[in-house]
Amino acid sequence: MTMISPESYADDIKDLPYEKLVDKRNELIEELHQIEKSGTSYDKMHDEGYTDVIYQMTNHYLVEVTKLLNEKYNQIVWSRDNYKRNELI
Repeated sequence: MTMISPESYADDIKDLPYEKLVDKRNELIEELHQIEKSGTSYDKMHDEGYTDVIYQMTNHYLVEVTKLLNEKYNQIVWSRDNYKRNELI
């Protein structure tokens, strides 16, 4: 994985539909699980450096995906609620 800033990552994926963002989130979680399950101790990660950076950056990317998911979810819910309200009028 090429490391870019979390902000650039968010900018790259901001226009994806909700379902694709869910896929991205799940991929990031799986990547974190793989690092955690690899049996790499914290000391070894710290000594090797690169695993530590990947782990930390993946967590940052996960934060950005979660923010976007929350925004998209709210857009979906509010647009659906507005539609229902307009139907009642």
